[in-house]
Amino acid sequence: MAEAKVYISGPIVADSSEAGNTYPYATLEDVMMQLEYQKPFDAVRAIINSPGGRVDKGMAMHDYLRSMAGVTVTTEAIGQCSSIATAVFLAGSVRIAHPHTESLVHLPTGGINGATAEQAQAWADEMARCEADLLALYVERAGVDEAAFREIMSAQTTLVGQELMDYGFATQILQPATALAIVPATNASTSADADQTPGWAQQLMSKFNQALAVMTAAVRKPATAQATETEAATALDVTTDSGATLSIDTGDRDAYAVGDAVTSDGAAAADADYVLTDGNTITVASGAISAITPATTDSATASADSDAAMTQVIEAITALGTRVSGMETRISNATALATRAAAGIGSKAAPARAAAANDEDKDAADPIKAAGDARRARREARFKKA
Repeated sequence: MAEAKVYISGPIVADSSEAGNTYPYATLEDVMMQLEYQKPFDAVRAIINSPGGRVDKGMAMHDYLRSMAGVTVTTEAIGQCSSIATAVFLAGSVRIAHPHTESLVHLPTGGINGATAEQAQAWADEMARCEADLLALYVERAGVDEAAFREIMSAQTTLVGQELMDYGFATQILQPATALAIVPATNASTSADADQTPGWAQQLMSKFNQALAVMTAAVRKPATAQATETEAATALDVTTDSGATLSIDTGDRDAYAVGDAVTSDGAAAADADYVLTDGNTITVASGAISAITPATTDSATASADSDAAMTQVIEAITALGTRVSGMETRISNATALATRAAAGIGSKAAPARAAAANDEDKDAADPIKAAGDARRARREARFKKA
């Protein structure tokens, strides 16, 4: 599943001038462009941190996010999600709030100056329509009581964390992160052959096994469970190996996933591991799925196939290491021979040069030879004169 992310941060406005040309701010066009650049996708996560803004622009964002056919929309409110930003938050089939998320709910406000009575009445009628539309959206998506919630809005009430879930705005509260999934440790080999594997090969195989586990988990998606209704599922009933029935809030999806709320007999399911009849095991923490362990295949066959594949990989890597080591040895030997040969040539040439120099020195220092050379030079001179 390809999930696109869109960030809605700051006031919701028509353009930058309405935000005082100060970033961050959010516009409908910005939301549309963020998603356009991430196509294709079949899921959207909208992360909201906004004080609210223009009613018409917030409603337009809500309608746009809900208009994407075949796309599961998850909204996540962090920091604050107030005023018309709550309408954008309600666009998600899965709506996640944090323990300290704050949402101010109130009736639409505004003002008009220098208007005639007719213009002021038209403005008041428009404000009443906005108020009715927003309240109707709260009733439809959150399931609040219209009359009771109108009083809450009139009092300009701030809902925090769990209160958002109590009023139906949020479908789950995201608790501080904990370890959600653990890759089971494999049994260490006790065979004598394992001890002969080079250390660097063991490290490489460890990384390979980790990558293989991640790919296997991605391929083995949770088995699709069919909802009992023909329309988009909002709750999925599953059966455990003990015969108990759990209800999982899947939103618009037809398969459960990490983060879905789990109830049993109308109350949050107890924290535990539940083995389902489809072979998968779900781990429930704080009333939601924190991990899904896929059904295992025949262990003997899987183990044999895995051992054979690992043996082939280790043999190939070991053989490659042996060849590399042999090449390094031959290169080292050749380098040593070249160094010795160069040293031998230099040592033979040095005595020869030294002997020639000694002969020249001896000739210059021999007085008899010098006298003979002088006589020969005088005779040659006389012959030239004659």
